[in-house]
Amino acid sequence: MTFNSISDLARSYQLRTTQTAMKSKLASISQEATTGLKSDIPLALGGDLGRISQIENRLTVLKNYSNNASEAKGVLEAMQTSLDTVHSIATETGTVLMSDALVSSPATLNVYLNKAPTDLETVITALNTSVGGRFVFSGSRTDQPALVGYDEIVQQISTAVGGATTPATILAGIDAFFDAPASGGGFSDQSFTGNDVGTSGIPVAPGKNIKPEITANSAELRTILKGFATMAYLAENPGLSFETQREISRAAGRMLVEGEMRLTDAQTTIGVKQEATEKAATANEAEKSALSVARNTLIASDPYEAATALSEIEANLETLYAVTARLSKLSLTDYL
Repeated sequence: MTFNSISDLARSYQLRTTQTAMKSKLASISQEATTGLKSDIPLALGGDLGRISQIENRLTVLKNYSNNASEAKGVLEAMQTSLDTVHSIATETGTVLMSDALVSSPATLNVYLNKAPTDLETVITALNTSVGGRFVFSGSRTDQPALVGYDEIVQQISTAVGGATTPATILAGIDAFFDAPASGGGFSDQSFTGNDVGTSGIPVAPGKNIKPEITANSAELRTILKGFATMAYLAENPGLSFETQREISRAAGRMLVEGEMRLTDAQTTIGVKQEATEKAATANEAEKSALSVARNTLIASDPYEAATALSEIEANLETLYAVTARLSKLSLTDYL
């Protein structure tokens, strides 16, 4: 009689090999069930990875554009909010200061002189707004505030005015400071700490950069700052005559009204950029959705098949463990 037998060592090796293969398959199927993607993409695509690579690369590019669009939205929204604040104060104060009836008495004028420091500080704070560590009115120098503080600006103006005492000479000193070109030793060099040169854009789509061009040194904001700073100068120098104060205040009102009218155009431009950013973001999302569908068509796993295969492999493993446990208890005595 011939007996076919397998040694205990060989049987043990066979069981371990089978167990390892089943565990590997279980891990593969579990991955597909969890991620919704084929565990072996090259095998699923027959080794042709060209198309899926193109899709993945494009999705990465679109993700970057989406992140940039979110950043641009935040920057533009912060700018609009800040400019709304500046516009509101400039409109209210400028209109009043230009009215002879409203500033015809020292008491009435003093109301606006008393709040002038607060107004200037509020405007400085608004223009030093930052989003995610990016100072939005600093041009390309986004890592620092756009303007120095209230005390520094008032001191700079006082130095520019010098010992002038008449409305004409005081206003001439203030004009010279605020209107001086870059490198001229005026506002652009001393008060504005940003950089107008090389203002960087934010790419939100192929060939479309959102460039927030307005800075705290832009003409419209510089004019408004000049108006508020002029009033702050008067507040810090109460020894001037009422007639001098009234004439200078009237000039400050004209600065504010002129600046806020130009600021309206700047806000409209920002609004156009906001709309362009929104359109780019919508187009990016639409393309991402289409590419995601194409990607899933190529490499997505069937959830029903994955669940069925997972149940089968788990059952097979349980059977294997049961057989292994039973064989491990066999002995010569039990066999005989």
